[in-house]
Amino acid sequence: MTDHSPQPHHFGFPLDAGLAAPSEDPLPLSERVAAKLLARQARAVPERPFVHVDGQWVTYAKADQRANRAAHALAAAGVKKGSRVAIGLHNRLEYLDLWFGLSRLGAIQVPLNTDYRAPQIAHTFQRSTVDIIVAQAALLPEIELAFNETGKRLPVLLLDQDPAQATAADALDYARLLTQAPETPPLGCESVGGADIGAVMNTSGTTGPSKGVLLTHAQQYILGRMMAADMRLGPDDIYYNFFPMFHNTSQAMLTIPVILVGARMVLTERFSASRFWPDVREHRCTAFYYIGEILRILLKSTSKEDSLGTTLRVGWGIGASAGDLVEFQDRFGVELRGGYGSTEGNVPCYVPRGSSKPGSSGRTAPGFEIRIADEHGRALPTGAEGEILVRSSEPCALMAGYDGDPAATVSAWKDLWFHTGDAGKLDEDGDLFFTGRIKDAIRVRGENVSAFEVERAIGEAPGVLEVAAIAVPCELGGDDLKIVVVPREGARLEPEALVEHARTRLPRYAVPRYIEFVDTLPKTPTNKVMKHVLRAQPFSFRTWDRMAKPSDSRS
Repeated sequence: MTDHSPQPHHFGFPLDAGLAAPSEDPLPLSERVAAKLLARQARAVPERPFVHVDGQWVTYAKADQRANRAAHALAAAGVKKGSRVAIGLHNRLEYLDLWFGLSRLGAIQVPLNTDYRAPQIAHTFQRSTVDIIVAQAALLPEIELAFNETGKRLPVLLLDQDPAQATAADALDYARLLTQAPETPPLGCESVGGADIGAVMNTSGTTGPSKGVLLTHAQQYILGRMMAADMRLGPDDIYYNFFPMFHNTSQAMLTIPVILVGARMVLTERFSASRFWPDVREHRCTAFYYIGEILRILLKSTSKEDSLGTTLRVGWGIGASAGDLVEFQDRFGVELRGGYGSTEGNVPCYVPRGSSKPGSSGRTAPGFEIRIADEHGRALPTGAEGEILVRSSEPCALMAGYDGDPAATVSAWKDLWFHTGDAGKLDEDGDLFFTGRIKDAIRVRGENVSAFEVERAIGEAPGVLEVAAIAVPCELGGDDLKIVVVPREGARLEPEALVEHARTRLPRYAVPRYIEFVDTLPKTPTNKVMKHVLRAQPFSFRTWDRMAKPSDSRS
C-alpha cells in the first residue's frame, strides 16, 4: 500500500548517506534559522507530532503558532531585532516557544544555567549586556540578588507568578501578554538570516568563570545538519532529550536535527538512570545523546533486562571510554556514534562507520580542517601531541567570538585557526585522539599527566561509578595527583586496591597519591564535573595519602 500521508519537508541534503560536503547543501544562508526550519515543517506536516513535553504532544503547526505568539508577546515587551534576552527556565514547552520566538524576531537569546546562583547570573548580565529577562518565578530570588550585585535592575517577564511576586519584582506577566498575541508571524521576520547572532551560549565553567560564546543561527543549523546525517535520522525516529535547553547540545545537536527530518522529540526535565529505560520504552524512543559519565552510570546501574522491549537504535555522544562504548553496544544492542567538538568549534570530527580504533575521536568532517600544533601554532608531525586547532571553509560554522571579551577572542583565533585548548594527536590515517584539556594537565615530578587518561583507567576498576582527577599542591613544589571517587552503590572500595589497579594501567608517575571517596561530584546541569570546585578544597579529613604514615592526616 502506498503511503499518501503528508511527508516532512526535505531540505535537500543527503541524510541517509552520512556526512556530505557543504556544497551539497542547497539551503541558502538566509534560511538557516531555527524558526524558519520549524515554519517549513509546520507547512509541510502540520499535524505531525513534534515534541512531547509537560505530559503532552505538540504538533509542528502548534509549535509554530506558539512561536509566533511568543514573538508578539516579546515584541510587546520591547524586544526587537538585536535585543539580548536572558532566559531562566527549566526544560518546559515555554523554553521552545521563546527560543523560536526570539529567532523569529532576530533577537538574541542569552540562556541562563538554572543552577546559577546570583554571582554567576550577575556575571552573565554584565558580560552580555542583557536587555530583558524571561524567567520562571522559582528562579526570581537569585535574579533579584543578582540585581543587587550589579546595582542595576532589568525588565523581567515572569512565568508562574502570583500577584504578590509580580508587584514585588515590578515584573510583567508573560501569560497576560500572550493572551493578546496573534498566531501569525510578526512583521520583519524574513529579514533574520543565518549569519545573524542567535545566541550567547555560556561555556560549562568547569575550570572557572564561564565565557559567552557568540553563535550564529547558521552554526547551530550546520551542527544539526551533521548530527542528523551522522545518526541517519529519519521522520520515524523519536529522540529522547534530557539535556537542558539552555545548552547548545539540547538545541543544535538534538532539537534542530529532529526538525530537519520531521521526527519527534521527547523532552524531559533531566537525566535519570532509573527513568531512562522506562521513558525510552513508554515513548518508543529510537535515539538519544550521551556523555561518558551518563554511559558509565547506565552501565553500572541498569541491566539488559531493563532495556527489553525498547526500540532504541542509536546514540551519539562524546567522552566515553572505548571499553564503555563496546560494553554498552554489546549489552543493549544500540549503535553508538561519536566524534570531537565544542560549543565554539562545532563538531569537526566524526568516527567513521566500522572503525575499530579504540579511543579514536574520528576523522575530519567535510568542510573542516584539523591541525595539531605546538605552543606557537606550528603544525606538529603525525603522532605528536599538541593543541587541537580547527577551522572551516563553510561560512558561520564556528563561533563568532567570545561575548564582551575581545582579548579572549583574539587569543582563541590566532593565525585564523580556532585554538580549542584541547590536547590531542593525529595518526597516519588522520584519526584524532583526544588526550585531555591542556589546562587539565598535571605536572608531577617533571612529567605531564593527563587527567583524562587517569580517569579512564580508574573508571575501569570494579566498584567505581565516577572519578575525577585533579592537581593538588605538593610539599616539594609543583603538583601531586588526587582522584575523587564516587563508589558504585553497595561497593566497598579500598584506596590501596585502587592504587594497585592504577599501577597495572598507568605509568608510575601517573599513579595517584591522594584518594578521596565522596557520594557525588559537583557537576554542571550537563553532567560535566566542576573541577575548580574540587581544587578549591584540595584536602579534607577524608583524603587518603598513600605516602603518609598511619598517624598522619591532611586537613
